[in-house]
Amino acid sequence: MHKIMALNHRMDNDCPVEIRTKLISVIEHIEKHGFVSDLTLCKIFGEMIWNDGIDYHSHALSFRIDSTTGNCQISQLKCH
Repeated sequence: MHKIMALNHRMDNDCPVEIRTKLISVIEHIEKHGFVSDLTLCKIFGEMIWNDGIDYHSHALSFRIDSTTGNCQISQLKCH
């Protein structure tokens, strides 16, 4: 839960609730299982998620998951 609170404090107020909820689901999954697979990310977001080796990308945002801490950070938020 600590990581979720940290994520919420770091998110911009303009971040849509739907995206925030999905990122919280990612963090909860990491806290429960210790990792998150690409397939699980696609299921959580309900769309194709791809990784460029550093960040994960969707149509709405780019985010980074620190594999050692499980923290999640938004790199870029694309407003549509």
